Amino acid sequence: MNDVRISSFRALISDQAGMTRLLQNVPDAQEICAELAQPCFTWRWQGAAQRSYWITSDGVNALCLTVVGLNLDEVIAVWLAVDERRAQPGFALGARLLREILCEELALAVDAVAADEG
Repeated sequence: MNDVRISSFRALISDQAGMTRLLQNVPDAQEICAELAQPCFTWRWQGAAQRSYWITSDGVNALCLTVVGLNLDEVIAVWLAVDERRAQPGFALGARLLREILCEELALAVDAVAADEG
């Protein structure tokens, strides 16, 4: 099993430099840029690097959670768990909640979350 790590980066939608940094490694980032100006949630997979990107926006702030060390089957299992929780009132994906889901769904020990504000 690989080491699994979560990192997070948050930026204001109006902060062009922050948003460029937030999306710099996200596959097909240009496809989701316009979506981030309104509430949205999406994820992207980068197989060669075993990275998944979980991007959410409330229309003012965007958050990108990067998870390193999962294979595609694990990412899909986490996606299903996240999708199920999204239906619950008050759902707000953040690094702690994603870590909790990873631990519950995959029985993994996940490295400490590193946060970076834009």
